[in-house]
Amino acid sequence: MIASIATFALAAALQQPAISNPCANGYTQNIWDPRFTPGQRWSYRARPLDKDSTLTITKIDYVTDIGVVVHITVDHVDFEDTPGDRPHHNDRRESFAIRRDSLDASVLDILGISQVAGPPNYYSWQINCGGLTSPSTVADTLKTLQEVYLAKQETFTTQIALIPEDSAKPEKLSLTLSQNMINEPLRQIKGQISFKKGSPVKDAFIEITDSDFNRSPNTLRTKTDKEGTFSIPLPRGIYNFRLTLNGFRSEIGTLSVSSKRSILIHVLSGN
Repeated sequence: MIASIATFALAAALQQPAISNPCANGYTQNIWDPRFTPGQRWSYRARPLDKDSTLTITKIDYVTDIGVVVHITVDHVDFEDTPGDRPHHNDRRESFAIRRDSLDASVLDILGISQVAGPPNYYSWQINCGGLTSPSTVADTLKTLQEVYLAKQETFTTQIALIPEDSAKPEKLSLTLSQNMINEPLRQIKGQISFKKGSPVKDAFIEITDSDFNRSPNTLRTKTDKEGTFSIPLPRGIYNFRLTLNGFRSEIGTLSVSSKRSILIHVLSGN
């Protein structure tokens, strides 16, 4: 399923319409190539994020309007971190088709050869082989796929009215939540808090407590940094959320972490 989603994302990113399908005019499967053979595993010019990544050839075809098309699977891919981060989540696998010259410009050394199954997304490629054959290098193709993946991450934004301890006039804040998968079941919950005028809220104290009474209570604590951001790992579930800022009453609410996004609801002023 992940591989199919990735190929359609690639088609969208390359802006190739599905109706422009060179394969509709016929193509030749399983051709011989003097350099590449299904089952070969190669090192390649990988992004720094994709540390120790290698690629494996799964099939080779020829399409008249494209040329030689090589189907590959790339391991140790990191879509959760961004350039400049240390790679922590490079356990993803991506499969896609690539033009032979782009693959040739990417690979470095052959590491071995073994039997492989066919491409997991081959049927999708047959329907739209023009849009689903990358003209870019392996690293650039993965960069494009990651940009599409990150753009689809659902975010949640809510307004919070902090009440000063010595005044009845509230201070309006904006809280934005997003999440990335670490590994099942953990997700990295990322938050950013800012004042109404946009300046970050730093040194706000965040407490998140498991609200499942069938499990032992577990409270995680963190502070917002100079950018008003915080990050905390959580599995899916319902949590009690408390936000405290010096000079203001605490705000309490319910944090819901699902497979797609994190939301904060039922926010009330506490003690």
